[in-house]
Amino acid sequence: MLNGDVALVTGGTGDIGRGVCRALTKAGATVVAVDLNATRAEGVARVIECDVTDAIACQSAVREAVTDFGEVGTLVNLAQQWTRQPLVDSTDDDWNLAYASGPLATCRMMQLCYPHMKARGGGAIVNCGSTAGTTGGAGGVAYAAAKEAIRGLTKGAAVEWAPDNISVNVICPLATHDPDRWNAHGNVAEGVPMGRLGDPETDVGALVVFLAGPGRFVTGRTLFVDGGSGTFR
Repeated sequence: MLNGDVALVTGGTGDIGRGVCRALTKAGATVVAVDLNATRAEGVARVIECDVTDAIACQSAVREAVTDFGEVGTLVNLAQQWTRQPLVDSTDDDWNLAYASGPLATCRMMQLCYPHMKARGGGAIVNCGSTAGTTGGAGGVAYAAAKEAIRGLTKGAAVEWAPDNISVNVICPLATHDPDRWNAHGNVAEGVPMGRLGDPETDVGALVVFLAGPGRFVTGRTLFVDGGSGTFR
């Protein structure tokens, strides 16, 4: 389905990132994972250690991917750092971290990959939002605001880059390989109508593959991969 495509995934060695990378690889893409942690990866062509808050590091990562594998046709922005804090206690550092690693890093990677997608006649960008932003959530307001900024960025880019045959969408996943980690604050699956958390590969990754391949006519949309929960707890 994606044979010959080069896919770059930020946060590619994280919980959801690993599943997305596996799904893209199985669909035929050459996958380059970009992450702070360069030690954990399965089935990817390359893992590049990179702090997405560092503009020079991002430039180097994209340059390395393009030099070694060719023009990037798919970009998946999953990287995000944040600190859990009640709003009244949140600091400038909390907000700066959420925005630098979220919308600013997402925008930077999009700008860096855009000329390569344009040169190859099109591409697909999938950014990561959260229902923490769309419905609200205590203890992570800076994170929620950053995720909503990513949605605004996505909508604008979708309009600007549609003439270049580049689709830009947002996914809001509720998925994990490690339910026990999520359940530290209660049984998350109890709030999901489908009765379970999503699988990073077969649920989230499958949607990313669709958007990167046969679904490229879909653009500017927010797609919830949450089993119908509509909330983030």
